[in-house]
Amino acid sequence: MRPLLKAVVLKTSRLRETQVFFGTSLGMKIEESSLTHFVIYAKGIRILFVESNDDLEVELYFTQKSVEGLTVKEDPNQIKIIIS
Repeated sequence: MRPLLKAVVLKTSRLRETQVFFGTSLGMKIEESSLTHFVIYAKGIRILFVESNDDLEVELYFTQKSVEGLTVKEDPNQIKIIIS
């Protein structure tokens, strides 16, 4: 079975401003939020924004039934690819 993209995690140092932009300017529905994160769902994919002052990176989460546990790889841009 081919891997399926389940989630994209975007780390940002400006979480509140980013949430306002996606909610107000783009009109996207914020499905859940806290002081440290907010989530948008789009076509079965969870887009998670997490507050981080140090590590501004992107992580992609995939599912694949034939893989045991978690496998972590990085693409040429150092984007983490996590397969469960």
